[in-house]
Amino acid sequence: MRFIVSKSKIKFFFIPLLIIVFFIQCDDDDIPFPYVPVYATLQVDTELGNLLPGQYKTVDGYGLGGLIIFRVSQNEFMAFDRACTYEAKNDCVLSDEGSYFSCPCCGSQFWMVNNEDMAGTLMNGPASYPLKRYSCLFNGINTVTVTN
Repeated sequence: MRFIVSKSKIKFFFIPLLIIVFFIQCDDDDIPFPYVPVYATLQVDTELGNLLPGQYKTVDGYGLGGLIIFRVSQNEFMAFDRACTYEAKNDCVLSDEGSYFSCPCCGSQFWMVNNEDMAGTLMNGPASYPLKRYSCLFNGINTVTVTN
């Protein structure tokens, strides 16, 4: 028996398929890093020591390995997890080496310089990803809120 497919049936099948293919995307920006809920409210004058633009400070007790808070400008902050993206364990906390952080477990190094484009980026592997970044909201006065 011969099966005949009309053009309208083909359109009915392929148009939704094409729509699905065009709107489904791979999210390659995600770092394979364990999800840890982060909600930190930090006082700029006390907990962050009145950071100047281009300076950073580590804060323990949040995220997987603690936080690195980087002040981009007078009104903008960036926050990174202090755990290595290669090891992704809370016992492999990055150590501050001045202009970069290094992982004591695998040796990966991450930039932390006074440039928002470079802060948190990978300097040397074996890690393949930059530091896990969290959202920052500065209230304009004295409080930075870090969330994921």
